[in-house]
Amino acid sequence: MRYVFIILCLTACAAERQPGDLFGSVEEGSALVVDGILLVDQTLPELFVRRTLPPGQFYSQDAAGVLDAQVRVFQGDQIFDYAPDPATPGRYLPPSESPQVEPLTEYRLEVEVEGKTIRASTTTPERLQVLQAVLLDEDTEEIMRTLKSFAEVGDEVYTAPENQLTHLEGIIELHLEKAGEAYQAALFTLEEDAQLLYEDFPEIYDRTPEDLRANQSPPFAASDGIVRWPWFAVVYTGRSLIKVYAVDHNWFEYARSSPDQQEQGGFGGLAGENFERPFFQVEGGIGLFVSASVDSVGFVVLPRPAESSD
Repeated sequence: MRYVFIILCLTACAAERQPGDLFGSVEEGSALVVDGILLVDQTLPELFVRRTLPPGQFYSQDAAGVLDAQVRVFQGDQIFDYAPDPATPGRYLPPSESPQVEPLTEYRLEVEVEGKTIRASTTTPERLQVLQAVLLDEDTEEIMRTLKSFAEVGDEVYTAPENQLTHLEGIIELHLEKAGEAYQAALFTLEEDAQLLYEDFPEIYDRTPEDLRANQSPPFAASDGIVRWPWFAVVYTGRSLIKVYAVDHNWFEYARSSPDQQEQGGFGGLAGENFERPFFQVEGGIGLFVSASVDSVGFVVLPRPAESSD
């Protein structure tokens, strides 16, 4: 779950950027960084409190993790006190009987450490539902078949004939019930022994094939409620899972203002805007406290007959 969002966040923090490009000048000292993702209908998540390290210092979670923070999440009149995880510096765990995250609800984060207070808030999106997943004819764009959903058959989506998709045949299209300000999708390869669909991995990718076992889309608006997953982003055979996230305002603001995401074709800003650093909706520090709702589509990718090993 976290992989998609971690990629989205860390593309802006890539190693080739200079110290201070995102977080201010070096003279300002280290900044406190918070990280939390709330998913509708799942329990309150783990949270991370870390600090930026001086330029030139090798990054490690142990060195960056903040050990003595007081971390609390507020939902209306309810207060949820987090406890530090002794096994992972900077990781804070919710109460054992945390409630599920509600849609259309404000959650507030408060972190106190070293006499400083960090605050952030998020309002969760509505529940997201993939109303239908279909395979379209590439020429006519007529529906060739409708895929079975998890709601209909559970994990049998991976054995259903309708969900056996031959690589490069047709167009995978998802119809969404509008639920948020913006969306992001990700495809996960579930087979440990999945076969690569390309003998010569295309030069267009700037990541290894192994990295693309979890492959995310740029953020998109999907104002018409339709998402198409391109076949060029499918690089492995076997059981595959597309997750679609309806994201909150914080995620939207980060994505549209991230210089790297603009270069890759994300939301982008308005004409004339030139973002040098992303918008972190955090008071007293940097980082992300965001929320999303999610729904999934499962299917199996089959190699084209000519590519078969038979």
